[in-house]
Amino acid sequence: FAGWDGEIPETMPAENITLKAKWTVNQYTITFDTDGGTDIKSITQDYGTPVSVPSDPEKAYHTFAGWDREIPATMPAENLTVKAKWNVNLYTVTFDTAGGNEIAPITQGYGTEIARPSDPVRDGYKFIGWDKEIPSTMPPENITITAKWELAIKNVSFDPNGGRWSDGSNGSKTVTLNHNDSADKYQAPTKSESRARSAIRPLEIF
Repeated sequence: FAGWDGEIPETMPAENITLKAKWTVNQYTITFDTDGGTDIKSITQDYGTPVSVPSDPEKAYHTFAGWDREIPATMPAENLTVKAKWNVNLYTVTFDTAGGNEIAPITQGYGTEIARPSDPVRDGYKFIGWDKEIPSTMPPENITITAKWELAIKNVSFDPNGGRWSDGSNGSKTVTLNHNDSADKYQAPTKSESRARSAIRPLEIF
């Protein structure tokens, strides 16, 4: 209320009069809580005047999902606060096992805890780790991690089965074989009553 358009007399005048009220419109404020997103300036203006909806806020590694209440088309008769809603972005860790068994990729929200998968296996090879560390929480990007391998090595013991080796000995010999190596690459023992290569047989592999 901003007063009357004329003065109210102290005593009743000798005529009928009409006095009209004067008003000043109230102002109210809409405040934007972006919950960690880019700042949006609050809107303060007269009641009933059109409200211009601001541009959507932005937040690293999140997608804007709207406001928790509708922004009014005109300024309401009260102050109010609207809060931003966000969806966390999803990213993927892909595992390239380089010939090993398949490991399913992990897709989940940024910053969430990653459950480390079991180590891959590969016939004839020993797993020696990944080319980069598996993060403990999901990073803000898609990444691929590749397995590293080394050839498996086995010790193989051979029994000459009554034959003799080239050095004249007749006991078992142990050799080291890489994966895919053939025992035939090693000199066979000899035995007078049988063919040389028929005498060699693996005793044990360990």
